Amino acid sequence: ENVCQVTIVHKEKVTVIKNKLDQKDFSNLLVLGKCFSDSSRIKIFYALETYKEMCVCDLAEILTASVATTSHHLRFLKKHGMAKSRQDGKVVYYSLANEDILSAIHVFLKLSENLSMKS
Repeated sequence: ENVCQVTIVHKEKVTVIKNKLDQKDFSNLLVLGKCFSDSSRIKIFYALETYKEMCVCDLAEILTASVATTSHHLRFLKKHGMAKSRQDGKVVYYSLANEDILSAIHVFLKLSENLSMKS
């Protein structure tokens, strides 16, 4: 079995990590996880990573969803700093909020391809 037969092997390492964890706030990381936990949001990320900026109605068509549902996902991403929007007349365009997010999305998409290849 892949289970330890003892209680704690490296008490000092455990103590250091537990003390560091007590000082950490992972709430932003949890929100980031929520951004990636929905297939529609992942498709939005893919579209915005590919074309940098897209209008809500085009994204809705890609998702095969209503504009209202797509807007809900986009507002969620915008609220949490992952996306930004601009209005041009009656059309609202969305893009990723900054280059760091674009890079992260690119890494996540590449990682997912590599993971599926190893399955």
